Amino acid sequence: MKVYQCDQCEYASVSNKYRCPSCGTGNLQEQDVSSKGTVYSYTDIHIAPAEFAHLAPYTVALIQLDESKAKVTVRTDGNVQIGDVAELDYVEDGAYIYRKC
Repeated sequence: MKVYQCDQCEYASVSNKYRCPSCGTGNLQEQDVSSKGTVYSYTDIHIAPAEFAHLAPYTVALIQLDESKAKVTVRTDGNVQIGDVAELDYVEDGAYIYRKC
């Protein structure tokens, strides 16, 4: 998985930006990191927006990546709890789909 780390502060993101949105002065440097991480937070979606209604109910989680300060928002395969270890299973229509390890 690719993350982008600021060369001036500790900001990290899975999306690239021209300048660091945290400090405003740094450039984001691309890094390869493990796609494995820990569930930081999650929520179950029962009533989804129209474009995702066919997926409901589903779980969205915030994963703290193991090798980075970046967190990534993902859809999960099954139930998760805060503190569970999860890893990238596949990417579908630009969405990261994680599964509990």
